[in-house]
Amino acid sequence: MRKKSDAEKPRWKLFWKNVDGLGRLNRLVAGVAIIYLAMQNKEKGPNPLLVGFGAYLIVVGGLLQWCSLRALLKKPTKRAFRRHYPDAA
Repeated sequence: MRKKSDAEKPRWKLFWKNVDGLGRLNRLVAGVAIIYLAMQNKEKGPNPLLVGFGAYLIVVGGLLQWCSLRALLKKPTKRAFRRHYPDAA
């Protein structure tokens, strides 16, 4: 007899839908890379414009998931498209 705690747990599988978007991950990595490159200048110190842009990419692009390119091209997300155009979806 097996106890409930000894029973096999279902194995977790990676599905791409579990990843919240490769664009989001790209913006997070790009923000970290820009901040890292801005800190490499030993003579003048860190470049505040690059640090600010890297922080912007991390916070706005990565964490808040807002893509300025999508806004410029006026292409809504799937959720926004379904909300504003329920008949088309």
